[in-house]
Amino acid sequence: MIKKWVGVLILISMIGSSLLFAQLSPEPIVSGLSYPRGIEYDADGNLYIAESGAGGDQVISEIEGLQIKGGSTGQIIKVAPDGTQTVLWGNFFSLFVPFEGASLGIYRVIPDGDSLWLVLSEQQNASVFSDAIVQIDTATGRVRTYIDLYAYEAANDLDGTGEIYSNPSDVEIAPDGRVFIADAGANAVLTWTAEGGLQTFQAWEGNPVPTGIEFASNGEVLISFLGQGLTPGAGRIERWSADGRELLWTYEGLTSVTDLLVDANDHIYIVQIAELGEQGPAPASGLVARVTEDEVIVIAEGLNTPFGLAMTPGGDLVVSTHSAFSEPEIGEILLIALDE
Repeated sequence: MIKKWVGVLILISMIGSSLLFAQLSPEPIVSGLSYPRGIEYDADGNLYIAESGAGGDQVISEIEGLQIKGGSTGQIIKVAPDGTQTVLWGNFFSLFVPFEGASLGIYRVIPDGDSLWLVLSEQQNASVFSDAIVQIDTATGRVRTYIDLYAYEAANDLDGTGEIYSNPSDVEIAPDGRVFIADAGANAVLTWTAEGGLQTFQAWEGNPVPTGIEFASNGEVLISFLGQGLTPGAGRIERWSADGRELLWTYEGLTSVTDLLVDANDHIYIVQIAELGEQGPAPASGLVARVTEDEVIVIAEGLNTPFGLAMTPGGDLVVSTHSAFSEPEIGEILLIALDE
């Protein structure tokens, strides 16, 4: 049975929050997307967007009378510094799940020199690249590296539940060159090198659902979590030593964090996707905030299911919106011009 997509049917708790930033009014820089997820800039100022797509016409399965349909509607979009938009690669498999209000498929795109690392989320083996990290050559689109997270979970049962479930949610390149991978389904963060393969950096019991990875300027590792049972205040960010041997700090009182970002000054920013109302996720209840050791500082709120976060070359923020529980082709990338 298809698992719940990371980041939907969730609650937000802003315990201890305050307002140091003036409330900002984001402006769209890209529109017309179908369920955009992760976003990232490369060194040349190009923005990469993982658009998970709107499913398709092929019935893949049926659950409790609801048809799960798929098709090749996912794509990678590149936005040049002058605003020119290009579909780098299309035809990624997209599996639309009605009761989750979104598509499963391409989840994040991370530029790394002359290659891109792709996160391909849970698809219940509907495609050959389900539950995997794939590195492709930027010039040719050919696969350089394939990392099978499902096989690693099957061999190790990382969270000890006895259920084999992998759902990768993020990939980041550490300062020392290791590839860090968050697996939300397996409740683990892994590392990968060409020489050593996959290794477990940390694994957690109790289903905290790790969603994002970032690195501080000194190499320390920050990991975001939705929180056990999607309970208000149960989400968090953990700060680990680079070798994973010591938990240095926990930023608590968060819920439903789908992404985090650490800037050059070690400021921490997060996305919280939605607030759950009586009829489901409430419209315009998502937000972007900055987190310190003492408080949560709301920067922009009233967002519709925001998901991915990136920083422009000029030091402003961009966030993907309408990532779930929206109509297709209304997703946007919003610019948040910081004014501290």
